[in-house]
Amino acid sequence: MSEQAHHISRAKRGQAIGSIRGFRGCTVWLTGLSGAGKTSISFQMEAILVNHGIPAYGLDGDNVRSGLNRNLTFSKQDRKENIRRVAEVAKLFADSGQICLCSFVSPFEEDRQMARQIHKEADLPFFEIFVDTPLQICEARDTKGLYKKARQGTIKGFTGIDQMYERPTKPDLIVKTENCTPEESASTVIELLEKHRIIPPFAKSSDLVKELFVSDSKLASAKMEAETLQCVEINELDVQWLQVLAEGWATPLTGFMREHQYLQVCLKQALKHDCIPYMMCYLKIKCNSIY
Repeated sequence: MSEQAHHISRAKRGQAIGSIRGFRGCTVWLTGLSGAGKTSISFQMEAILVNHGIPAYGLDGDNVRSGLNRNLTFSKQDRKENIRRVAEVAKLFADSGQICLCSFVSPFEEDRQMARQIHKEADLPFFEIFVDTPLQICEARDTKGLYKKARQGTIKGFTGIDQMYERPTKPDLIVKTENCTPEESASTVIELLEKHRIIPPFAKSSDLVKELFVSDSKLASAKMEAETLQCVEINELDVQWLQVLAEGWATPLTGFMREHQYLQVCLKQALKHDCIPYMMCYLKIKCNSIY
């Protein structure tokens, strides 16, 4: 057998998928004990990304075992095959330009490294996220009643009880879920994707309105600098627009629109938040009427 090359490049797919252009295909692999919060984080991330126009899909262990992998048991050999199949499916999702969110216990380091290698060979980003929730917390949650059955001996080979979980040696991120909401935990993973430029920075609540008034401590020096600048005459309407900028109502603009920003608005009816050049300048204004 030989691999067949696609006629469409990843860059071309990125132009067609989602409302935010660009190829963003990657796999986020969440590992941890049952009840750690992997699926909660995965589905929360899926909602956040899709709401921002970025295609994403969550693969959950139970869902996959009820379909694609229904013929596999929980033996060590079948656990390995389970992870191999999921990694191959995730690779296809990532190659299509989607962010694939995998939530699997995946207790063995060797299997997780196999999943990473599958993506490495395909030149696709792979992020291992260790959802580090203590066993006692997971067992206290026990939303599926599995720990209780494992303690009673009804379930054999249950990870954390009579099956060892091998902690990741070099995860890309460690997420704590104790005393955290799924939204807070998901935000830390979102920040990792932002850091690696998989996705553009999302506006934080504190960034929604950014005022541009000069602080009292810098006011005197700003006035002195203004005296050295070229004088520009503007009318009352121009002053009103300056006030709009100063009060942050034109966010994410932090100054007068540049040509590429104007063209972006004309063509796409939007400004990309991560493309705005944050430049500060002072203008000496001469106006007959002050608003």
